[in-house]
Amino acid sequence: MRQPLVLDASAAVAVVRREPEGEAVGRVLLSWAADGVPILVPDHFWLEVVNSLVRRHRLRGADVMEALHVLDRLGLVRVELDRPQLLFALDLAERHGLTAYDAAYLATAVSTDASLLTLDRDLAIAAGDRAVPLDGGHRLHEAPATYEHEVTWPSYRGAAAFLAELRAEARAGRGLAAGRDV
Repeated sequence: MRQPLVLDASAAVAVVRREPEGEAVGRVLLSWAADGVPILVPDHFWLEVVNSLVRRHRLRGADVMEALHVLDRLGLVRVELDRPQLLFALDLAERHGLTAYDAAYLATAVSTDASLLTLDRDLAIAAGDRAVPLDGGHRLHEAPATYEHEVTWPSYRGAAAFLAELRAEARAGRGLAAGRDV
């Protein structure tokens, strides 16, 4: 069985707007769903989708409601963005130059040992091998660099141990059950 799949807003919006990339995303979603694989989204997914459809694409409320209904039929499983996940996302945002929203998708994928379906190039690069290819098996991005920039968090004793503890807590607390929030 395949590992879980995290869906980000860029891929979801492409599906509901019937954008060219949305067809490839739809094929991946159908394939994974047919295998009974949970499709996960972090807490902020729904707000990010609505924001994109209303602000960026200027859809009317009825059209947004229809788009949400289409996505809801996918049986998406919501993953709580708790404090350890938030701090893990902060770490990833800073290390990879991601927005906090995108880093939360990556944190969700890492902590649930899931693949990540995104159309965001920077997020796909940060995800590395977790990113699901959409072009017949070839990655849409270059392999991630083997180095990272220095994190600018305040230096204090125990910071590395604290982050390691939070990562372990986030990974350990993620039991996946179909149809329920995680």
